[in-house]
Amino acid sequence: MVSPYQAQGRWQHSSGGEIEIKVDGPELGAECSADMYWASCGGLPEETGAVINHPTVGRQTLETSKFCNGDGLDYFGFKGKMDGDKITWNNGVVWTKQL
Repeated sequence: MVSPYQAQGRWQHSSGGEIEIKVDGPELGAECSADMYWASCGGLPEETGAVINHPTVGRQTLETSKFCNGDGLDYFGFKGKMDGDKITWNNGVVWTKQL
């Protein structure tokens, strides 16, 4: 299962432009990091969303359970597979993570 925290960060779109993904939701507290919560609970609190700022689509907030769908990602019906620092979408677009 893909964690929204794996997708969080800045990405370079293969056609140009930058995408930024942030995880937005309730504070988990210092004793329980987001990765620990994800690993132990298999998910995130219901209120958690993925905030995606895309150069052509603009800013969208999606429920993480819809954005992180099984072993991949779902963004406006496009299916993405994460492999290391790349997300490859079923329309041929590739997002490369910026360090």
